[in-house]
Amino acid sequence: MPKILVIDDDETLRRTLTATLEKNGFEVLSAATGATGVHLARTHLPDLVLCDVNMAGVGGHLALYALRRDPKIASIPFVLMSGFLASSGAPPGTERGADGFLAKPFDPEKLLSTIREAMSRPGPVPAGAEDRRDESPEIADANSAPGLLQPLNQVLKITGLLGTPRQPMSSKDISDMAGRAHQAAENVRKRIENCLLYAEIERLACDRQRLAGLLEHQTGIRAVVEPIARGTAILSERSADLALKFEDALVAIPVEHLKKLAQELVDNAFRFSHPGSAVHVMTAPDAERVALSISDHGCGLTPDQIVKAVAPITLDEALLTRQGSGLGLCISKRLTELYNGSFTIQSESGRGTTVTVRLPKPRPQ
Repeated sequence: MPKILVIDDDETLRRTLTATLEKNGFEVLSAATGATGVHLARTHLPDLVLCDVNMAGVGGHLALYALRRDPKIASIPFVLMSGFLASSGAPPGTERGADGFLAKPFDPEKLLSTIREAMSRPGPVPAGAEDRRDESPEIADANSAPGLLQPLNQVLKITGLLGTPRQPMSSKDISDMAGRAHQAAENVRKRIENCLLYAEIERLACDRQRLAGLLEHQTGIRAVVEPIARGTAILSERSADLALKFEDALVAIPVEHLKKLAQELVDNAFRFSHPGSAVHVMTAPDAERVALSISDHGCGLTPDQIVKAVAPITLDEALLTRQGSGLGLCISKRLTELYNGSFTIQSESGRGTTVTVRLPKPRPQ
């Protein structure tokens, strides 16, 4: 029996939809808020989500964004519902990854036809993951490999198929496969870079003499962080979402390590928050330290996710088991601690995250 998740803050509509869907052979889950709906999607894995656009807190577009960022549930068909429908062009939300749109009010026939159409479409591409639709068995096997081997095997399999095609391929198919190979190679590169940096951090922690020299650096925090924040906002096509508030000061950390720390944290803020919501980047010095805070209003993290993201790991875990680039928050925390700073994360699932790094000022000469 197909399972439908209904997310709407209108109790009457939820009951009506539930009765209609159950009458037509569907199992129904319901949620009154977007945050609850995302949680139910993760725990019950429905076959389709029906979600209202305009809800307090986590609305339909943010719920859609949260699902598409989670590989476990990214392929679930998602249909938005709203009393507003654009007069022309694509239905609202489809450009953000929705599989359908229902303009309220709608009749049962329209509801059922929209559900059938959405469920018959190929699944969407999980954000930050390679497209696995229409894969050959060889590529599917490559995707099951652990850690670093997964993207590397995918590069080898795709390029092998491109070199010896079993049947003629269109230029679009060739372009799509080459793009997937390029993305997989980029994942390998970033993973290796992060693993090398993680190894360097651990080595520096044991090299007191070299570390003492690095602690003598005096780096202007605004000159490093502001260009990174602005550049990331531009690349994300979200310049209007960036809110900057800088009080400049010197910090005792080399430029390259401050760049890495800032880049990882700003990247996360934009990647895991919804377009149109603000990303705040702030600095605030006190007598001994400078606080750098990066806040978003995105999908947030659970306490367990925070612990896992920043926990120290061995290099074999990083290379063989951790998914994605896998080390961003962990590296940021270890860099901060290496330079005698503090690293805190405040987050609430569905409401956003604030990461605060406090770095010491240079010692007086």
